[in-house]
Amino acid sequence: MSYPGYLGLVIVLCILAVYFLRLNCLYVLFVDAFVQNTALPLLYTSFGASRSLVASLLISKEILLFVLFIYCVYLWRHEVQRPWPKPLYALFVFTSYCVLRVGIGLLFLGDDPWLSFRRLRLACLPLQFLIIAITVARTEPEFARKFLRQMTFLLAFLALVGILMFMLPPSDFWMSHANMADYGMEVKGYDPSEFVESEGIGNTSAGREAFLFLSSFRAFGTFGDPLAMGFALSAPFLLLAFFYLKRWFTDPLLVVLGLAVFVTFDRSVWIFLFVAGLFILVRRRKYKLLAAFTLVPILALLTIPPLAEFARYEYEGLSWKNPENDHAQGIVWFYQRAFTDPGNIIGKGPDVSVEKIPESGYGFLAEHFGLAAYITWMWFLFSAYRYLRSRGPGQARLALLSQAMILGIFVVMHFSHYPFAFIGWLPIWYLFGLTVAGKSAGFSMVAKPKAALAGHLPGLLPESDNA
Repeated sequence: MSYPGYLGLVIVLCILAVYFLRLNCLYVLFVDAFVQNTALPLLYTSFGASRSLVASLLISKEILLFVLFIYCVYLWRHEVQRPWPKPLYALFVFTSYCVLRVGIGLLFLGDDPWLSFRRLRLACLPLQFLIIAITVARTEPEFARKFLRQMTFLLAFLALVGILMFMLPPSDFWMSHANMADYGMEVKGYDPSEFVESEGIGNTSAGREAFLFLSSFRAFGTFGDPLAMGFALSAPFLLLAFFYLKRWFTDPLLVVLGLAVFVTFDRSVWIFLFVAGLFILVRRRKYKLLAAFTLVPILALLTIPPLAEFARYEYEGLSWKNPENDHAQGIVWFYQRAFTDPGNIIGKGPDVSVEKIPESGYGFLAEHFGLAAYITWMWFLFSAYRYLRSRGPGQARLALLSQAMILGIFVVMHFSHYPFAFIGWLPIWYLFGLTVAGKSAGFSMVAKPKAALAGHLPGLLPESDNA
């Protein structure tokens, strides 16, 4: 069968899944997202699946997301019939502007259609995720709460799987059995420079020099990428650490999640969790925990030899004048050049060659879509933070957690456009959407007496809101 045939079949299956499963399609969407980037290379390399089949399965999650998004808009208009929460209006303006900019580029500026679609897909993801999460919370509140708990357990399990996949497979496993380089170049159409072809992995999956004694790879588990794995696990980590009641299995799950995040060796995820944790502990006035939360990582970086070597290397690389450090350059150049470059007024189009500001999520928005995209995105973050400051009953801790994530978004976007990634940010946007929905009447994380819920699923209950 050709690619159009497989693609048509995938579209039909996604429509049927939403028609019969309704909101339960969230299970299919999340599992598909969390295993696809490892399962498909395995299918392509070891089982000889055709390029057409794998390419159609590759975008199954995007198709399912879009169909579910349309269904949720329909539900909102026919069952909820209330105004959307205020932050969504700012996000809608941001998304609409990006759609308009891409349309202008296609009609009048000769932009590449495929690249334009890829950029637009990224820009539309947050709005799609949030509308789905908010609709689920308003129409099926008990399902929304249950799914959040189940998502936490699922990601904790996948964290353990990710650790085992980091430790156990032989060094030639990916090259021989799930070649992500061949898959990325032949199916996704990515440039060869984005892969380590001799090892069959992407550049982001190559091991950090200070930790090569552990593995020549960074952990990416079933997620297919260390960054996706790290950010996906950050949501359950924050939930277990700061939201749910503590039970005997809470600490073991936190250890598993923390270790899995660590072996991704993804500095941006570490920073995201550190910023969010600091914010929550300061706001809750947990100063002893705050001291431990701050000092323990610092002491570990100073005293454990591999961590000390890693810290020294990173510190030396963070010189603002170091021409080889893209992260430092990206921060400085964005604030120095983004607002004075005439090309950023309306953006320079979808091509990678327009990116002159390295490793900057804000630079990504300005250079591809224009400064209006950056301004409206910042408006959304500011609007969401203010909106959550006035929280409804049963939402105090979840609102605080989401405010911490907003601060984390603001910080990590200095390093890249992570919040527009599908796999890693799906759990974060779902959690954030529940919080926004719970701001007003109609949804609360506390819906039943705790004694009754404890019999249903002990341990995964919200803590007291007397924060």
